[in-house]
Amino acid sequence: MPIAGETPKQFAPKFNDVTFVQDIEEMIVKAGFKPSRIIVVVTNEKQKKFAEEQLGPKGVPSTNIVEFDPHYGYVAVQAKAVAYVAQHDPEAICFLSPSDQSITGQDRFNEAIDIAYQYAEEGIPVQIGVKVYDANIVGGCGNARYDASQEGPVYDILEFIEKPLKIGGEEMVKKILMDDDTVVNTGFYMVKASQFLEQYPEAKMDDALKNWYQNQSGDDIGLNPTTMVKSLGMKLVIGRFDWQDCGTLEAYYKIQDLTPNHKNASIGDVDRCNCARSLFVSSVKKVHIYAAYINDCAVIASVGENGEVRVSVTNLKLSQEVGAITDFFESSGKAMSYSAKSHNNVIVPSNYSKKVKAAFLGVQNIYVQVNKLKNDEINVNVSANGDCIYQEEDAEE
Repeated sequence: MPIAGETPKQFAPKFNDVTFVQDIEEMIVKAGFKPSRIIVVVTNEKQKKFAEEQLGPKGVPSTNIVEFDPHYGYVAVQAKAVAYVAQHDPEAICFLSPSDQSITGQDRFNEAIDIAYQYAEEGIPVQIGVKVYDANIVGGCGNARYDASQEGPVYDILEFIEKPLKIGGEEMVKKILMDDDTVVNTGFYMVKASQFLEQYPEAKMDDALKNWYQNQSGDDIGLNPTTMVKSLGMKLVIGRFDWQDCGTLEAYYKIQDLTPNHKNASIGDVDRCNCARSLFVSSVKKVHIYAAYINDCAVIASVGENGEVRVSVTNLKLSQEVGAITDFFESSGKAMSYSAKSHNNVIVPSNYSKKVKAAFLGVQNIYVQVNKLKNDEINVNVSANGDCIYQEEDAEE
């Protein structure tokens, strides 16, 4: 998700002064974990530097920030992290946590953690799920169907459904939203290290793990959330806290403090005029956004390598499709603009001598201009001429 230019999302601002990784670290510490026992997994030197800068002052030792090969894949990196912990303490209880989510309700989060820890200590690995009523989140995440006839606080998982929108379309998503026995997988797991490695000994071997993860696709062999839940015999704890997966710009917008009248959210140096229901992010201190007549969009401005300014204007309802924008910004091609489901958008010439890249998704009549000011600050003007949300029926013949 292109919210921070060269800064990975986990280390980008969740709110103005707090990043995603700082926020989840604080919640985990408040739940009873010591900062000195938190292991942070990164996949390159740049991420490691960000982690040291943001979590070091919070008490996480630099020796606890561990870099793994990015080719493992997400779940295999988790396996590798458990193996790393087991080298030091085989009987440790491992709490596996993503770092790009938003949680509110510390007391209820603590309650779920306490229950999960209690059962993991007894040799029963646990997944934490929450009930969500957002179709985008339900459709794009893993979902666990459980035995609702049981009294709890843990439940048998009867079925794990990964990304139902992809495998069953909108009808499957609607059914899950209506079901009383299905929750979204938060990505929080609690498991004893020795128990995990007994099931997945490959996690201790670098080459074996990488080869095993990349080449095995059978449900009973490959390592993914579905097979991990099944093979470890995980139980389910249902969290009562509020949870948002911030994998999309729309989700990122929803967790912000919105202005009372026009429902806008701004991060960084931003001025607005006649905008509504939109998200504005300036991810670099020297970049100022001035937006006018922008509705129902996300406007992101950042600076890439060699001073290249990157501006994206995205229809919030299409924020699941921003992967192509990320690819465009990271490419070395000569193209100055990217456009999808968009019409009549313009990059206006300016006095900025370095390259400007602009991406448009699901919008129309947008004007982008980048100017360099006398104090070396950069002004990004984004304005709309009339309605800025593009509809397919508006397309010219």
